[in-house]
Amino acid sequence: MRICTGLLISAVLLATVSTAAKEKTVTPPYKTAEAKHFTQAEGVELTPSFEDYFYAELRAQLKKANMASDVIGEGESVDDADAARSIVITGTITEYKKGSVVKNALIGFGAGLRSLKMDADVKRRSDNENLYVLHVHVKIDPKWDEKVMAKFAADQLVKEMKNEVKTQGK
Repeated sequence: MRICTGLLISAVLLATVSTAAKEKTVTPPYKTAEAKHFTQAEGVELTPSFEDYFYAELRAQLKKANMASDVIGEGESVDDADAARSIVITGTITEYKKGSVVKNALIGFGAGLRSLKMDADVKRRSDNENLYVLHVHVKIDPKWDEKVMAKFAADQLVKEMKNEVKTQGK
């Protein structure tokens, strides 16, 4: 019994040391990131609170993903020296389908899901140059509320941003 306990403790210590050695600090690709409230295209019927949920989730996901050293609020100023390495994220919600709980329950296999499509522009703050355009399509269960949909959409948008940064080599 004592041998097993000793082996268990040494295994945990070894795993902790190897994990600590693997961790390294990664510098974010951007100095600051400013997310703006997304607009809704004509015909999109979402509540005004969804825009606020999405805005808050997008800021939280940008921080969590380490996309920028600092995630600032809408309209905040940035030093001129940092403007070249700063981005502004704007976008439009182009389509929203409410989904159907009944179709989802009876048919299954993705039928009746809520669907949200949006386009996002990521621009450099200094010269307003468009770095890349992202097209996000999120499908969720119709029983989930708008907060969950906002979280999924923000998470997907930040994942696609990270992929763009990798492909562009920035």
